[in-house]
Amino acid sequence: MKVAGRDKIFREHSRMNEPGISVMPGEEFLAETELCSGDWLHSEEDRWESKKSRGPNPTVVIKINGAMPGDVLAVRIIDIEPDRLGYTGFDTWSNPLAYQIFQKDWGLNTKTVQIKDGFVHWSDRIKLPVKPMIGTLGTAPEFEVLRNSRGGNHGGNMDVNEVTAGSTVYLPVFVPGGLLHVGDVHAIQGDGEINMSGGIECRSIVRIVVNLVKKPEAMEWVRIEDKDYIMGVACCRSVEESFYSAAREVLNWMVEDYGFSVDEAYLLMGQVMEARCTQFVNPTRTYICKMPKRYLHGNAVG
Repeated sequence: MKVAGRDKIFREHSRMNEPGISVMPGEEFLAETELCSGDWLHSEEDRWESKKSRGPNPTVVIKINGAMPGDVLAVRIIDIEPDRLGYTGFDTWSNPLAYQIFQKDWGLNTKTVQIKDGFVHWSDRIKLPVKPMIGTLGTAPEFEVLRNSRGGNHGGNMDVNEVTAGSTVYLPVFVPGGLLHVGDVHAIQGDGEINMSGGIECRSIVRIVVNLVKKPEAMEWVRIEDKDYIMGVACCRSVEESFYSAAREVLNWMVEDYGFSVDEAYLLMGQVMEARCTQFVNPTRTYICKMPKRYLHGNAVG
């Protein structure tokens, strides 16, 4: 099986990035992801410091042979294996909550943790269940060079918990080969990433297979699908804009693939759509909107 190794990483989404590997559609491969702040964590005694950061969110790059503008990468995430060590931390200077609410200089606060036996060993008293997800997953933009801290209609740094094993993420192709960027895995992450580095950051090995589909006419943002939901994800400057954009993506999907009229889809979303802000700390804010599939096929009760 081919492996995109973390010895070749990039800190921007760009068409100029040379892929670590090239794969055929339907070919399973592995992506070795690096820490969001670079290669420094090697023992439980290691602690994050601002000067150690080699971020943002380095990614490996994979070329999908045959992918062309107008296609969509259907990225099926098979498995995410987190490393045995992770960390979280914040610096007061970059933490809005500390300034705006507490008005207190906490300085640098950081925690290194073990990840083993299906748990993040957060402290002697607290163990968190491992729920690994990919924070940064995107394609190369057509012309722009975008830092890996940004999210957009190319994907990028979305920080969405649903980008996980069992999900298929639909990303538009802007350049030949698509150039799939993968990185910034978290062993677990709280919505909003309230302390600016909310996830348990870790290295990982991700098992993926990518297929090609034609881009739906009304697709504007990233789409995600699992066995229970269809989802729209948008990353805009404001939370309000992100929310409406993600909701519109779900509505368009319901009309295109599930036979709803626009007004029927809009009405039903008002009763059963689920939505939340998953990331509030980057240049763009991420919102996800979700529709349960059980209501999309008809004859649903409860």
